[in-house]
Amino acid sequence: MFTGLNTPEDYFRVIKNHKWLIIVPIVLCVALAAALCQWLPKTYRSSTVLYFESQKVRYVKGVDAPEAGVEKPDAAMAARLEVMKEILYKQELLTQVAEEFHLYGYDKQTTTPAQDERIASSLRSVVYIAPKDITLVNVSFVYAEPTIARAVLARLAALFVEENTRSRSAITQSSAEFIQHELDALKMLLEAKEQALALFKQAHLGQLPEQMDSNVRAIDRLESEAMSQQESEKAVNLRLESVDKAIREYEDPAGDGDPTRASKDPRLARIKELERKLAGFLSAYKESYPDVAIVRNEIKKLQTMTTEDYIALFIDQETGEVGDLKSGRRKLADPYKRELLKQREDILREKELVRLRQARIAADIKKYESRIEGTTVHQQELMSIQRDYENLQKSYQGLLEKKLTVGMAGDLDLKRQGTQMRVVEPASLPSWPEKPNLMLVMLGGLAVGCALGVGGAFGIEIMRRGYVSAEEIEMALGLPVLAAISQFESAWPGVAKASAWEARHQDRLLALPGLMKGGASLPQQSPVTVAPELVAMWYPRSAVAEQYRVAATRLGLIAGKQKGTVVCMSSALMSEGKTSTALNMAYVLSRDLNRKTVLVDCDLKRPTVRAYTGMESTAGLTEVLLGHKTLDECLEYHEQLGVWVLSAGIEVTGTTALTHVDRLSELIQGLRERFEYIVLDSPPLLPVAEAMLIVRMADVVVHVIRARSTPRDVVANAIKMIGQERAVAVILNGVEAKDTPYSYYNYSSKVYESHNQQLLR
Repeated sequence: MFTGLNTPEDYFRVIKNHKWLIIVPIVLCVALAAALCQWLPKTYRSSTVLYFESQKVRYVKGVDAPEAGVEKPDAAMAARLEVMKEILYKQELLTQVAEEFHLYGYDKQTTTPAQDERIASSLRSVVYIAPKDITLVNVSFVYAEPTIARAVLARLAALFVEENTRSRSAITQSSAEFIQHELDALKMLLEAKEQALALFKQAHLGQLPEQMDSNVRAIDRLESEAMSQQESEKAVNLRLESVDKAIREYEDPAGDGDPTRASKDPRLARIKELERKLAGFLSAYKESYPDVAIVRNEIKKLQTMTTEDYIALFIDQETGEVGDLKSGRRKLADPYKRELLKQREDILREKELVRLRQARIAADIKKYESRIEGTTVHQQELMSIQRDYENLQKSYQGLLEKKLTVGMAGDLDLKRQGTQMRVVEPASLPSWPEKPNLMLVMLGGLAVGCALGVGGAFGIEIMRRGYVSAEEIEMALGLPVLAAISQFESAWPGVAKASAWEARHQDRLLALPGLMKGGASLPQQSPVTVAPELVAMWYPRSAVAEQYRVAATRLGLIAGKQKGTVVCMSSALMSEGKTSTALNMAYVLSRDLNRKTVLVDCDLKRPTVRAYTGMESTAGLTEVLLGHKTLDECLEYHEQLGVWVLSAGIEVTGTTALTHVDRLSELIQGLRERFEYIVLDSPPLLPVAEAMLIVRMADVVVHVIRARSTPRDVVANAIKMIGQERAVAVILNGVEAKDTPYSYYNYSSKVYESHNQQLLR
């Protein structure tokens, strides 16, 4: 994700840096737009306005309004526009206008039908219809000649008004004839369907859906009556059993042996028989039933009599003797038995009546159930007939309404009271071409130029692979940035590149007095030249040198007060300024911060420290690791730098001497005892495998990133390889001087020149 544009200052910087890339496309695009306007053919638009005069009576359903009494402007205008297009876009009307004005070289006598269609199609493409409001419609015509455009449009508007009137009348007449024909046919179908419906209802009387409820209620009533008859039957059966039992007791001559008093006492037996009869009546009838009252009276009468009085009622009137008890009972029983038999016959007749009622009820229930079943069977057929009838009726009613509507519309048109159309604004004479639109084209050219210029400028910025500022690195990586170092050439005033300056002043570069071997005090006689990349020494008052001092100070804060801090200067790739940064940092730590510092060149395959410092010795780290020489033999003191230097030694290929990890660890541990800072110039992390061994032995890793160059994903991979076991900081190298916020230092070119002249004297 691109994160280089985070503040308004970043956007202004991009615009300032690429101002010509923005200005040139804008100027070119505007010039091309102006030329295009002169080259393109011009067209003129003539316009007229037509007014829809609403009908002078209230809207009727189907006449210019979709609903009775309710005007829907949008729907009405849409319908009017469709009608206008149908009329104006007719081939006959368009070819007539083309012939009158000789448009597109049209000649009625020589053209073919295909040419007529082509001419009509061309005219349709330049005739425009658009609503202006709910009653006004704008019609326009576009042509290369303004006078012809106005004349053609005026003729089109006149022809349209005439054709609209004729078409409305023709449509009304044809619609009326069609509707009448449909009404006649629909009426015959409706009458036939009415007859079919009546015949069906007559044939299935009692089985119609509307009779379903009455049938169900009848069944419910009959079922209730059947339950009542069942209760009556139970009561009759109980009475019959009681009478039969009394008859059996009478016919049983061994009645004297019956222990019960009722079987011996005829009065009590009669009372019991009457009570049973009363219970049967009450189960079937109410208290007001006559038989109930008769039985109750008889029971009361018997209860007031004694047994002797009851027997006396049956004494032989001829002899006047009662006789013995058995003979008296016999005389008593004869009329009693007759009474019992008579009661039995009555009960049997009553039972038969109950049975007949039950049979009648069952037959009625079956009849009504059959009706309900028939209703279910014939319901779908009846619904189909009714549905067809209702649909026909609706269609017939709708056609009647349409007939009335069409007739009214015709009357309105004849009386000029319907919706009319007239021209309210005549065709205009255009004074300025519609196309090309000069202002629009120029604005378009300006917009395209701005898009190309600004887009190109910001596209270049976005497509940059590297980081630009320290803030960007801190946001993306979450690591502290020690300093943002501008290009070292910026410290050399009046020259474009350091190499050019070096070539002019090679003979006047300061010669160092010499080197001290192994800490010896004897100077060497061979002069040593330090590369111009050592800005901290050559130009200590420059902004670049100041940033190296800032970086060294922040490094000290990160390292703390531990003894013998190992600082590994790393980079993801080659040519990122890692060695020059290590050299300047070692110089600042030693000279400015007064820290005893040693610089170790650990890049054994591509050593550069010796070349940067001007040292001539060849022995170094490789010889120490291989055991060919001791550390003191290879360690050299650079007097002008104030830094001890352990060069890489002889260059190696293939398997390096750094595989002697134990020896390297012991070497660094020995340096910890002798120096405050051990600066390791590591090989790049990604292409060289030995770099990880060096990084792991450091206390602080200073990762150098070249601005606008090192790809972001490469930096991320390198940081991931370093890990989180040790402190990691970043130095952004190669930043453009104008992108650095150091103007407040007032390090002007005159100050640089003054200082440089002093150095060269």
